[in-house]
Amino acid sequence: MATVVDYLSWRGDLSFVERPFNEVDALILATLSYLDFTGIVPSGDNVITLRDACEALLDQAAGDLAPYVRSLASIDESFLRALAASRRFGRLAMRDYVDVVDDARSLQFAALTVDLGACAPADAFVSFRGTDLTLTGWREDLMLSFEVTEAQERARAYLERILDQGHTVLVGGHSKGGNLAAFAVAAAEERLLDGVVRVWSFDGPGMDPAVMARGPLDAIGSRFRRVQPAYSVVGQLFDRADTPRRHVVSSADAMMQHDPMTWQVDRDALVLAGGLDPAARRLDDALAAWLSALDLDQRAAFTTELFDILGAGGATSLSDLTTPANLQRVAAAAAGASETTKSVVMGLVGAGVSSTTGSVAAAIGSAVKGAVHGAQHAAAGAAQAAGSVLRRGEKDAASRESAHPEVDAAGQPTAQSTDETILIEDVTTDPSVEKSQPRAR
Repeated sequence: MATVVDYLSWRGDLSFVERPFNEVDALILATLSYLDFTGIVPSGDNVITLRDACEALLDQAAGDLAPYVRSLASIDESFLRALAASRRFGRLAMRDYVDVVDDARSLQFAALTVDLGACAPADAFVSFRGTDLTLTGWREDLMLSFEVTEAQERARAYLERILDQGHTVLVGGHSKGGNLAAFAVAAAEERLLDGVVRVWSFDGPGMDPAVMARGPLDAIGSRFRRVQPAYSVVGQLFDRADTPRRHVVSSADAMMQHDPMTWQVDRDALVLAGGLDPAARRLDDALAAWLSALDLDQRAAFTTELFDILGAGGATSLSDLTTPANLQRVAAAAAGASETTKSVVMGLVGAGVSSTTGSVAAAIGSAVKGAVHGAQHAAAGAAQAAGSVLRRGEKDAASRESAHPEVDAAGQPTAQSTDETILIEDVTTDPSVEKSQPRAR
């Protein structure tokens, strides 16, 4: 099976003139912001080539890249070396690097801009980082369920600043980075939106209409794209069913499919899956039922309880949770918590104990499932709602599938789509080319 690293071997020597910019290129640049380029990529208008930045980071890492990967994604040296060596990406210029973590404000935000040159479909690619391994980053993820976060507002301001420079842009992010990309374009000033050529959310959570009524589809129509692995959980949170999406094949299992480095590539496109995995759909429906049973204040209270417990021993990251002193204090703080919170605490502590990216992802998957299990047994209302959804899951599968239009690499409906789905154009070098937008449901 081939991944983005293989793609860099196949297409790395070809320019955007020889092989036009495609969604695999977008995934690569969206993933690039997971790397800690502090002190390497300029924070302002000065630039450094992608080749020089990757080589500088490899030299700084001295054989141990892990501390510089701000993600659970399995990014390794082979990815950086292939990027640096490629003619397709190596000569691109990087700038406007921002990386902020502020525990007191529950803020984790990072972004960078890559200048694409004259032969790409836009002047620049804006890449927003997803969640890192800090507890602040994870806390902010849960805050998305009940309020507009500071990271989202910073993403909007960042995008507006780049657009105000007169640039046309492509925008993308993975996981929370996909949410930031979606929020930024949904909240941006209307006068700037003509400069947005395309936005990708790679398995990024959506936005609860109770928190943010206007979505990216409302702002830019078919220029917004969603791409998810077949076993998508993160990307299904706060799902807006009328938004077209494509499901792709991953070499990983279950929730570990969230890792973009496992997504499969065929020539110039990601390999399409048949749709959302039924097991993922059952978990997604249960999570949706649990969350829908909680109002915004209850979601805020759960988040506060959970992270007050996790931080009881002074931990600032998942790995910090495993020190003996921290474990003792976390256990004591969790003694009086709800069953749901206890389940999540146990799962996240397990993630901290895990020594590899895959086992961390598996532990976090267990934490999510534990949260659903705890919620179903701790609160009768939530349990009944989730049970109702699960019981009717098979009966309603066909109707739910039709509400989630699948599109192929050319933006055309797949066999899983209904005839109500409107075609969505592919990326071209002419950003003015637009076809019909999805019908309102």
